[in-house]
Amino acid sequence: MNSRLTSGLSSEDKLDICVKRIFHSEGVPPFCNHAKEVMVRTLDLDDGSSKELVRIILKDVGLASHVLRLANSAMYNHSGRAIMSIAHAVILMGWLEVRNMVSAVRYIEHFAHRSPSLRELVLGSVITAVQCRDVAAAVGYPRPEEAYICGLFRNIGEVLIACHYPREHSRIILAMEQDKIPERTACMRVLDFFWDDVGSRVASAWQMPRPVRHSMDASLSTGFSLDRCLASVTNYSHNLTQSLYRKGAAIDTMHLETVLDPWGQPALVPVRDLCRIVDSAVVETKATFAALQIPTETLRLSSQAERARQALDSLSNFATADLSPLEDAIQAAALALVHADLDLTPFISSLLDAMHDAGFERVVFGLMNEDLSYIRGRLASADNVDDLLNQFQFPTDGADGPIRAALHRKEDIFVDRSRDARYDASALVTALDPGGFALLPIVIERKTAGCLYADLSGAPRGFDRIRPACSRARDLIAQAIQKRAAQSSQGNA
Repeated sequence: MNSRLTSGLSSEDKLDICVKRIFHSEGVPPFCNHAKEVMVRTLDLDDGSSKELVRIILKDVGLASHVLRLANSAMYNHSGRAIMSIAHAVILMGWLEVRNMVSAVRYIEHFAHRSPSLRELVLGSVITAVQCRDVAAAVGYPRPEEAYICGLFRNIGEVLIACHYPREHSRIILAMEQDKIPERTACMRVLDFFWDDVGSRVASAWQMPRPVRHSMDASLSTGFSLDRCLASVTNYSHNLTQSLYRKGAAIDTMHLETVLDPWGQPALVPVRDLCRIVDSAVVETKATFAALQIPTETLRLSSQAERARQALDSLSNFATADLSPLEDAIQAAALALVHADLDLTPFISSLLDAMHDAGFERVVFGLMNEDLSYIRGRLASADNVDDLLNQFQFPTDGADGPIRAALHRKEDIFVDRSRDARYDASALVTALDPGGFALLPIVIERKTAGCLYADLSGAPRGFDRIRPACSRARDLIAQAIQKRAAQSSQGNA
């Protein structure tokens, strides 16, 4: 992977760290409008009210994922049989629990400013769901409403990457548009794994129903014929959405794929039926797009790429950046410190990632060697992590530079090189050539154990604004290392 992870890890290891980070997060956020619609409605359980609330949940993959995830957990599902129906899930949980759950999550609008395609991706999932239901009905699949759920979650991997790794998602979108490469190739270039693999792993960790997980596998060729039919229909509908809305293709110019019918035989959806299905999906989702003020044209790859470019260009401006996600990550890390089973690597990585998302281009956690003569990078969040960690190796007893100032004198260093050239001849600046950088010592029991380094290529605007957050992140890392060391000592006693 080119970002966020440790040096020397395999693609599988990097995927595993990504999945663990997402699993412990809030998942997919709902739209504010939909969440509030659930919140403000009465608790009447008459059929009309219940059906309308189920309808609201079904047009929001964030709400649906939270409901199904909780309903299929050990807390509510005591039968061991997967719950695929939102109506069943809501009855099992009760509307009061649904309302309490919705009140505790952040909305998609909280993430959208740093993930410019997130809202469109979520609505694209609704289009896929409607098409999936109707294609299933057209080929004779007996449970088309289950097909709707599978279609809704088919693109959950990309949605999760866009939500939790917005900078990487923007770079993938730009690579797809500029270099005209498939999404899998772009994902491997930026992430070192495919976002569909993230979706299936997270769905398994969430204990989502087996049909949902199987339908994320485009190559499913074994199992019961109905399972293969459902997976085939789901992937057909996903590809249809990608072709029509992301690529802007017309139906009459598309290569029409076959799907598997309920008996496992290849079947072609007639053009007439396909046109009806596509038109029906447009009509059914039109009100949702209008209510959220999102035109369907913004689903185009060219539109997403332009917004991704703008988002990446704006990341170096700390003066106007929304730092609330970084503050949220710091708060979450502070809460995680109280857990007995603290896992140090994902703890530190989550803080590095948050600083990276806030606008730094390279963030490194470095550790001193045993005789304190050298510091080496151990974890990083950046492009080309392996190269960065190989570069981040500096002696601590060299000439008077930022390394010596930070580690020996225990000083926090923040440098805008367009205004401050005092460290230009230092080993660190010569090796990394940042436009601006921060270097903060990690001090444990009055001894320097490592450092937190962050930089960007251009001149940092509003650098002072992000200083307090950097200091808090460093302090939390120091506390986590100290706690982990104490736990190890107790374990060896």
